[in-house]
Amino acid sequence: MPAPMSVPGRRPDSPPPVRAALMLRVSTKEQVKGYGLDVQEEAGRAYVGGRPGWVLPPDLIFKDRGVPGAVVDRPAMRALEQAVRQGRVDVIVVHDFDRVGRTGQAFWTWIWAMEDLGVDFVSVTQDIDTTTPLGRRQLQFHAMRAEAEWNLVRDRTQSGRQRKALTGGWPGGPPPWGYAIEGLGRRRSVLVIDDDEAAVVRKAVSLVVDEGKNISATARELNRLGLLTRSGRPWSAANLYRRLRSPSLLGGEIVFRNPLGSGRNRTKLDEGGLPLHGDSVTIRVPRLISADRARELGDAMAQNGHRVHSAAGVYPLTGRIVGRCGHRYVGAYRNCDDTRYYRCGGGNNGKGRESGCGDPYLTAIDVEASVWREIVTFLAGPECIEGAFTPPVGLSPGDIDKQPERVAAFEADLQGKRDVAARAVVDMARSPGFDESVRDAVMRQLDEDVRSASLLLSRAREVLAGRVRVEAEAGKAVDLVAIARAGTRELTLSEMGEVIALLDVGVRPLGEVRKRSGVKCKVTEWHERTGVPVPEEVTEARWPAVEEVMKSFFRRRQFARGTVDVRTQVNGILHRLRTGCLWDELPDRYGTWALAKDRQNTWFKKGFWPLLVEHLNAAGGGAPVRRERQVPPLDITWRS
Repeated sequence: MPAPMSVPGRRPDSPPPVRAALMLRVSTKEQVKGYGLDVQEEAGRAYVGGRPGWVLPPDLIFKDRGVPGAVVDRPAMRALEQAVRQGRVDVIVVHDFDRVGRTGQAFWTWIWAMEDLGVDFVSVTQDIDTTTPLGRRQLQFHAMRAEAEWNLVRDRTQSGRQRKALTGGWPGGPPPWGYAIEGLGRRRSVLVIDDDEAAVVRKAVSLVVDEGKNISATARELNRLGLLTRSGRPWSAANLYRRLRSPSLLGGEIVFRNPLGSGRNRTKLDEGGLPLHGDSVTIRVPRLISADRARELGDAMAQNGHRVHSAAGVYPLTGRIVGRCGHRYVGAYRNCDDTRYYRCGGGNNGKGRESGCGDPYLTAIDVEASVWREIVTFLAGPECIEGAFTPPVGLSPGDIDKQPERVAAFEADLQGKRDVAARAVVDMARSPGFDESVRDAVMRQLDEDVRSASLLLSRAREVLAGRVRVEAEAGKAVDLVAIARAGTRELTLSEMGEVIALLDVGVRPLGEVRKRSGVKCKVTEWHERTGVPVPEEVTEARWPAVEEVMKSFFRRRQFARGTVDVRTQVNGILHRLRTGCLWDELPDRYGTWALAKDRQNTWFKKGFWPLLVEHLNAAGGGAPVRRERQVPPLDITWRS
């Protein structure tokens, strides 16, 4: 805990000041309406200034600009939480509790985590101060009422979408590829065929079915013809594959609230695996292609289409590499050469045109190896303190112990309210002259008290379950750190990802990476796969013995083209394999690099290279094969 702040004019024996922190947030829409951060800050400063003994340090004003209330993981919010954990904050001042976020499990998780750290809340406009028992009850009442109102609006919206889907209308959202919405915004909006997009669909189907092209070749041909995506961007193989596999194209139907859906906007399911907000509804749409044509497309894609690559889906550095344009890298996959890589998100969804993103693609196996080597070195070094790793932000050592007490208190409160309601029913039944309107009002209030207490208890149990789960995950990550430090075994990519998350690793590329062209070098791959070392360069004294090996393998003597002798070319090949340089970077003393490359590939294809390497390695001095760095220099940071 830091030393108490000194306040000019304060008596030495007076209590320490209450250190307030302002938490400000505004979404883009609210900014447009004039509900800006300056309004919230002015009101917060005035509130703190009117409270005797309260101070507002300049570094305790935290602003999140343009962030919607549904997001409860924001940069300024994380910085505020860090300040709380450092013991620099006594009370958090908000304009109203909507600035924290929408009520729900995430809202209460954060509120209770801060309370467990000894920090109270004050709402300027709602006059709620949780430093008092009344204020804590007011916060609970406000949150429960706001959540009930939000649930009511959501249920009405979901019911309206359900009715629209049941009548064959379009329930909302962007239309599938090849379709447009007719009657947009009306009660009876439906999907109709978009002639322009439908022409692109049918051309893609023709390329796959009639011309036998695979998905990658089809995407390239569509781009060459200028038949681009709806957003005007070129097709990728993955994007085209998803569109050609859509149920609207293959089956002429769309399932609203599909329990088998996936992705960011997948349908929310209950504990039984059924849609949470209504039944699934199948909406029939006009066919873009006939049923027979759809079957032909399915068969053609199964034969030469897009290969499934679920095993390539682990990218432990996704979101942790920040490009020069400020956007973060995401994991991606290239089907044509079975390569995992990372690409900067600044080039996605049109952002590239805005940011001018020119950040290079990074081969996943290389950048992950570079980062992991630095992490292992750090973990084995003296600056890495045993047991220094703690669960990620959002949990403190005491949180997990305090939440069961909170759940028990809410259970007792709920049972007390149920007992009061039960006694009221009995007492009013024994009083036949009791006014019926008063009885109804009393029972409605008691029912509301029970309902609110039940909802609050449900939230507390959800938060407890979430904390137990996160605590267990953090404990597992700490165990993996111990394994990485000891080097007892290699971690999988998923396990590396858990360690990387625990250390909160951040990566910034500092320069360019030179890309290789053409196919992968089979000789380099052979040395990597077999572990056979690359021999030292051949001296003139050893060369006659090498020539004897060559004569025993080839029927005629191997001559070099031009003025460079074979020994010089062999030494150039060995130099490249030992240093990892590119062919066109081969020093001039080895002659024309293209001739050396041709000789290497010919000898390897004929099976002579392994025989030659075995003979040369008999003298010792071999070294591991090296590749050119496929990543630029990296600035790697972590939380120690």
